[in-house]
Amino acid sequence: MKMILISFLIIINLITSEIFEDYYEEAEKILKNMTIYEKIGQMFIGSYSSKKAIEQIEKYHVGGFVLFANDLVNHTKEQLVEELEKVQNKSKIKLSFSVDEEGGTVCRVSKYFRNKIFPSPRESFSIGGIEEILKIEKEKRDLLRNLSFNINFAPVADISTNENDYMYNRSLGENASITSEFINAVVDDYVNDNFTCCLKHFPGYGNNKNTHDDVAHDLRPLEYLKTHDLIPFLNAISHNVPMIMVSHNIVHKIDDEYPASISITMHNMLRYEYFYSGLIITDSLSMGAIEKYITDGSAGALAVQAGNDIILTSLLEKHIEQVIEAYHNNTISEKTINTAAKRVIAWKLKYLYKMEIKPKDNPTDTYNEDSDEILYIILGVGIVMVTLIIIFMAYYFYLKKKKNKEKKEQIDNEEEQDPNENRLVRDSVQSDIEPSTSNQ
Repeated sequence: MKMILISFLIIINLITSEIFEDYYEEAEKILKNMTIYEKIGQMFIGSYSSKKAIEQIEKYHVGGFVLFANDLVNHTKEQLVEELEKVQNKSKIKLSFSVDEEGGTVCRVSKYFRNKIFPSPRESFSIGGIEEILKIEKEKRDLLRNLSFNINFAPVADISTNENDYMYNRSLGENASITSEFINAVVDDYVNDNFTCCLKHFPGYGNNKNTHDDVAHDLRPLEYLKTHDLIPFLNAISHNVPMIMVSHNIVHKIDDEYPASISITMHNMLRYEYFYSGLIITDSLSMGAIEKYITDGSAGALAVQAGNDIILTSLLEKHIEQVIEAYHNNTISEKTINTAAKRVIAWKLKYLYKMEIKPKDNPTDTYNEDSDEILYIILGVGIVMVTLIIIFMAYYFYLKKKKNKEKKEQIDNEEEQDPNENRLVRDSVQSDIEPSTSNQ
């Protein structure tokens, strides 16, 4: 059964496209006119500073900024929009402006630009279920969009039902099944409204302590994670969530050396085992869990090597310089940078520029090489399916043959253990049969 499931996932991955695939061709054209430093810059979202933003754009070509409460206080809507527009106009490639507006205990924007903060999803759910949550999320997007934001670092997909957990107040507080329904609905709502949401914190925060302050060790069994915490994330992947944030927890059953955000094993799991093709972003590299654990000045480089497309940090200069140095030392390849930068640019084309891709020519009108490509894809999928069936059947008959052989060996061993027993039985049966035969 496991082999069939793996085969099915491989086939699905072959016949489905990546989330931003329609924008890759245009993204590659843009990348050809970019320097390696501009590409690296696009991989960073730094903490916003009105005094330093323009300098960081000009020097590091930063891809975007995250704003916190202290960046919004004492601003009117008009002042904030004007300020961000001024910063936006200094960037060669459109900037992303992001914020944490989860609702409840984490409200950066509604604290200053709404009569009252947005309720938490847990509170909304208790009032009117998922329908009420979607109503609030629509209000969030409208507010954020009007203030020039284009990413909301939400929703929280973590599962927590224990009020003593650090993540309890930020979670829905329900089981994996209900949390998945909530996540699916919110992701669909954001995607359909062309606004970027960011699912967090992969692979599920659980009952771990606050990584803002210190290192957190997650000792839960892998099987538990797969049947609980990972379920909402896997559902969201099937709903084309554009961005997933990885936590700083050291999940020992997956990688007992590195925090998840800089773990190659963790990112390979997300990218290749679960076939996620969207943007992978770190939780902030300036948090205590990373600063106290990685002390050799390599956190930024490790984050890129692990497979992150975007590094989120309040220490922009420090971490971006680490990546540039690693590139010059050949620790990070140009291919790695190009892959991440292409995905970032393609996402911006889809969500920030709202670029429309023209439909391809009808292959029935004139000869089109794409028609051959489609045929090759269909043929390739067919060959893979036939090959998998042959492998499955061969394995089945191998097991059957092996079982019959073991059964025969067992019978032969029994006869060798007492060679006279069966003969005596046969003689006894024969002696019983002969008199009756002679009497007839």
